[in-house]
Formats: sequence, structure tokens, C-alpha cells
Amino acid sequence: MPHLPEGPVWQRDSSHAHELDFHLSMLLDTARMDSYRRAIEASVQPGDVVLDIGCGTGVLSFMACEDGASRVYAIEGGPVIEVAKELAMDNGFADRIEFLRGWSVDVDIPEAADVLITETIGHAGLDEGIIAWTFDARQRLLRPGAAIVPQRLRLWVAAAESFDDHALVSDWSAPDLPYDYAAAHHRAAQTLWFATITPSNLLGQPELAADIALTTVLNETTTAAGHLRVDRDGTLHGLACWFDSLLSAGVTVDNLPPRSDSSWSQGFLPLAEPVAVSAGERLTWELSVSSDGQSWTWQVDRVDG
Repeated sequence: MPHLPEGPVWQRDSSHAHELDFHLSMLLDTARMDSYRRAIEASVQPGDVVLDIGCGTGVLSFMACEDGASRVYAIEGGPVIEVAKELAMDNGFADRIEFLRGWSVDVDIPEAADVLITETIGHAGLDEGIIAWTFDARQRLLRPGAAIVPQRLRLWVAAAESFDDHALVSDWSAPDLPYDYAAAHHRAAQTLWFATITPSNLLGQPELAADIALTTVLNETTTAAGHLRVDRDGTLHGLACWFDSLLSAGVTVDNLPPRSDSSWSQGFLPLAEPVAVSAGERLTWELSVSSDGQSWTWQVDRVDG
């Protein structure tokens, strides 16, 4: 049996390698970083108390310090917070940032914050729980009228054809599997997957599913329904979804396909079985997402049934 080297558990946990790679991809996404930097410059005033939910490596907290924040409360539930603490020390921000490990709904801070910054925007917009985090922060952790970055988030859906992505579902029905895996197939068809969606995957124009004002949104499930027109013959494998977000006045960020240079991919909501469709057909769709981003349900049907 190989001997595990002495040293921090960090070095022996493969999830930590993934964590570092994930956060590095975000730091190297110049469009993402530049937009957040401009939004923070517009939102943080000298002397402000700032709350950073899901701080990751602390980069947004560092930006807030550079713009004059007197104190930043940086909350992070993952092990990367230990890296953030080291980086704050190395970059001269440790005296103004208090790092708090855990979920923000379980954390208290000693003073109300003037600004909330959160980059808990997932590949499918709502899948990292941004509604629940911001609602709780508004109720408990922010002063009345506090600035919130981002201010709004919109979710888009489109009918999608993607044989490769649907294989994550259909392969559970492969004839060479050793046993009956119907239960796994059922679960896979009810899972939000992340995929790189390109315009060639889209069977028609997207539709706005939700327009969420994070300054006022309630801690409720987001529900939406609508119609999509099929513009070309193809195979309907599911719904593609993505977001655009208003961070502050005039500053936006999005993962509209194609964003090959983005650290965000897009969401893919599969059908249990693919459906052949023709140009001119109309589809109905329904979508429900819990405020914590954990529960997604959806349905897509032909208008004629």
C-alpha cells in the first residue's frame, strides 16, 4: 500500500485540486473580473462596511479594500477560505478583512454592512443559491438601503439539440450495461447538467424565463412557463439555459452562448427521451427552481401534445 506523504490534508484530497483549478479559471476570466471591479468601484465608498458572500479566494474583498472599505466580512463555506486568508496576508489586506467559514445563513456579523457583494451566480444563473443568500443578507446583515452587487439577474431558456450532452442521460440505457440501470437513467433525466452550449445547439430563439431584482426578491421558488418556436428540423434533447446580470448601473456580466473564453459554461436540462422536431413547431415549457438553487424541475411538450 503506498505511503501517504506527511503534510496538510489539503494535499491528499483531490477535491481541493479541483477547487484551486475552479477558482483560478474565474480569476483568469478577464470579462468577469473587469465587470465586478467596475461594479465594486461604483458601489463601495470610503469607510463602508462590506459583506462578501461566497468570497472564494477573496478577490472581490480585496477590490473592496482598494476602494476604501473600512471592514470586509468575507464568508466562504469551502476549504479555499484558507487560501484566501493567506492571500489577504500576502497582499496587505488582512487587517481589514475578517474571514468567516460557513454558509452565510448561519453566520452573524457584529455590524450591519453598507454593501453586499456576491458572486454566487452559477452556470445556470440560480444554481448557487443567490436568491436565498441575498434575501437572508437583506433581512439580517445589511443596513436599510444597502448597495447590492449584483442588482438583477435574468434567466433565459432555449430548445436545444446536443447529442453529446444528452449522452449523460441516454448512456444509462446502453444495452451493454451489466444490470438494470433504469433508476439511474431516471435520476440523470432529472439532473441539471452543465454544458458548453453554442449557437449551433439551439433549435430556435431563446425566451426570458425570469427577471429577478435581487434588491427586493423574496425567499421563494422561481417558477416560469412559456412557449418556444422551433426554427429548424432537429432533435430536441432538452432546454439550454443561461443568465445575464446587472451588477451595477451600466455594468453587466453574462454567459450568453458562445462564451468560449468564459469561466462559466451553461445549464442543460435534459428530456428523458429525445424528440424529433420540425421547423415551425411550437413547444410549451415549465420551470421551477428553489431559492437555494438545489431543486430544479422542468417539462417540455409540443403544443399539440
